[in-house]
Parts: sequence; structure tokens; C-alpha cells
Amino acid sequence: MTHDRVGATHLPLTQEFIAIMLGVRRASVAIAAGMLQKVGVIRYQRGMIDVLDREGLEEGSCECYRTVRDEYERLLC
Repeated sequence: MTHDRVGATHLPLTQEFIAIMLGVRRASVAIAAGMLQKVGVIRYQRGMIDVLDREGLEEGSCECYRTVRDEYERLLC
């Protein structure tokens, strides 16, 4: 969703900040980022996320992403 709003593939986000936004532990973000990097959809380096495969990210997300995105566009665009 950050990628949707920013419109850039290079996102300056720390694991700590993502954890705060999601209400989870930083360690959980580190695990998820590592898994996403391993399958090649992102590259994560200290404080920076590069989106490499947007379609892959969407395919790996739950159906709620598309629902929230569509509702956001319906209400605000």
C-alpha cells in the first residue's frame, strides 16, 4: 500500500517503522522481509526497500489488499 501511495519503487522504510505501522514486533518484519527478498519480490537493505516484482507482491497478498485498494480508489479517486 505504501508503494501505491508513493508511486516509487525505492521506499525509505526501516523495519522498526514498519513494525510500528503494523503493530507487530520488528523481528516479525525482519522475517517477512527476508522471505519476500528470498522469493525475489523485494530487495531490502538497511532502511530501504526496493520493489522488484509488484505483480509478485500482489499475488502473495491476501484478498483483503485488493478489496482495500478498490475501496480507497472508489472513495478518494
